[in-house]
Amino acid sequence: MKYLVNFQVKLAKKDGKKELYRSTYTILESEIKKDLEDKFDNIRDWFIEYFYNSPLEQFIDLSNINEDYTVNIKVGRITNSINGKYKTF
Repeated sequence: MKYLVNFQVKLAKKDGKKELYRSTYTILESEIKKDLEDKFDNIRDWFIEYFYNSPLEQFIDLSNINEDYTVNIKVGRITNSINGKYKTF
């Protein structure tokens, strides 16, 4: 089963500027080691942990950013791509 995670990444740069990036990530059920059949809160928690433990370049293009920044993520919606069930956060 696939889950589509729509999320927003906010980069706060040292100079005070903020940049927002919106993206989608596909999660295969085999990536999640637990049975999370449409338990969207648990899927969100798994994704946020995965996000912070992975290189940011895996999610957004950082090629034009040359300064230090802090990162925040907000999950907007998770959709089960097989049965169409979803939850908005």
